[in-house]
Amino acid sequence: MAEAEVKKERIQLLVLLAEMILCIVLYFWMTALNEGAFSWKRVAMDGSRTGIESVTQDNVGTALGVFDDDMYTAPSGLVTELDDPLAECAAILMECQGRLAPLKEVVGHSAKMMMNLRTQPDLPLPNLFADILRAKGSEYFGVPMDFAITNYGGIRVPMPKGAITKEDISNMFPFENYMVYAKVSGEGLLSLFNQLAQTEAFQAVSGARILVRDHQLVEALIGGEPVDPERIYNVTTIDFLLGGGDRIAIGAIASDVVLTHVLLKDIMFEYVEKCEAQGIVIDSEPDGRVVMEES
Repeated sequence: MAEAEVKKERIQLLVLLAEMILCIVLYFWMTALNEGAFSWKRVAMDGSRTGIESVTQDNVGTALGVFDDDMYTAPSGLVTELDDPLAECAAILMECQGRLAPLKEVVGHSAKMMMNLRTQPDLPLPNLFADILRAKGSEYFGVPMDFAITNYGGIRVPMPKGAITKEDISNMFPFENYMVYAKVSGEGLLSLFNQLAQTEAFQAVSGARILVRDHQLVEALIGGEPVDPERIYNVTTIDFLLGGGDRIAIGAIASDVVLTHVLLKDIMFEYVEKCEAQGIVIDSEPDGRVVMEES
């Protein structure tokens, strides 16, 4: 009986130790995630051994190889048995392709790859999406939007050069972030701009021109005019930034907020498809809307 109790206590101690290790791992993982230590990037597949390629709309049937009876043949001609890890991985990927095929559809074209860096203001892709968000807000809510702001962290990968697929857009906006309309006083916006001036790259904005020098706000214009502390501005933003996401709490400075069920990725889908229908190749350039100087 005593031996059984000792064994039970040891098991309990091992479980407790495992839980402690798990908590430590989760703590450091979440800390790294919040500090932006993780990033996504597009990596070209080499395929030197197998000939396997990234799956696109045009090569779904051949990119991963073929199964014939009890053998698997990779695109390179390499043949393995079905229980080989290569064949097992190929089978899993093939099974997914039916569900993933719609995402491979080309919906638009881009003139160049557009990056999104959290360390640099006034970049083509964030500028483009902030403009798209403000235009969509004006259309959806039926009032002209004076200003729009979204976060760099919500755009996770670059827009590729050339063909843009639905998958590209889903990867750009993987989070379920929704468009929001907020009424914010000029005083509130100036407070926000002063806060963002302390950061490395401000955030993605539209409708404003901002000058920051040595992390101090020097000038803030909306619609080409200095921000009026007494005026109420129509602002399009995202729900993530209402309550503290990326340390921004627009909800705290807004006099009114209207939520929607409009996802950011759907806004980008709509824009890209509309451009494609009109024969427009998507492009964007830095335009000096946010300038951060160091003396």
